[in-house]
Amino acid sequence: MPRFIFQLLLHILIVSTLVVLFFNIDLPQKFGYDDLLLRRAIIIGFIFSILITTGLTAEQLLIKWNESKLEASENKKQALQSELNALKLQLDPHFLFNNLSTLTSLIEENQVTAVQYVTNLSAVYRYVLSNRNKNMIVLKTELDFIKEYLFLYQIRYGASIVIDIADNVGHLNKFIAPLTLQLLIENAIKHNSFSTAMPLLITISFEDQWIIVQNNKSPKFTKEPGEGIGLAHIYHSYKLLGDMLPVVHDLETTFEVRIPLLNN
Repeated sequence: MPRFIFQLLLHILIVSTLVVLFFNIDLPQKFGYDDLLLRRAIIIGFIFSILITTGLTAEQLLIKWNESKLEASENKKQALQSELNALKLQLDPHFLFNNLSTLTSLIEENQVTAVQYVTNLSAVYRYVLSNRNKNMIVLKTELDFIKEYLFLYQIRYGASIVIDIADNVGHLNKFIAPLTLQLLIENAIKHNSFSTAMPLLITISFEDQWIIVQNNKSPKFTKEPGEGIGLAHIYHSYKLLGDMLPVVHDLETTFEVRIPLLNN
């Protein structure tokens, strides 16, 4: 506001001075004027001064507004990056506890399987640590990780969980946000009830430029804490990557999430 007033007064002073000087020049009679004409000229000068000042101020405000928008966008991007970094390091806190409990039972019952279990468990954490600084990962690498991750659940739940991963070599060189598939599978297991008689069916398939994760629905009576956080993380990850966003189809009997396959 002080800048606007200063500019207004400065323009009024400059224009008024020019008008007064102009009419004080000794011009030929045919360019003569009277006092009324002088007053009108000064008034017009005031009006034009206001218009010019308003235009310049509006231009400055627009520049400042654009700068603020860019700054807000950058801050939002940094916030999303922080969320994505947190996502990369995230495994359900109960995940390690449950796996250690399963491992304890396996050591007593089947030492060969226990060794495989430890190998896959260490591979899961190695993957998380080695890819924590990456925004995208090759799909083949992510699928290899998912197979190791699913091994842990299938040892734990047996025939209660059935996984079907389509074999589509043509898409393996595409990219995906790290841990996206892990979060979707974890959500399916966390929020559904299942048994050997009524197993949880999880399919991972491909269609055009999408990878599709689908499961049958049998919701638990009591909701798990933090429901929807995993999907929010995935959405923010892809929003940060600036490409197509995931699409969710929450139907009566199935839950499907379509994840866009990315180019590097």
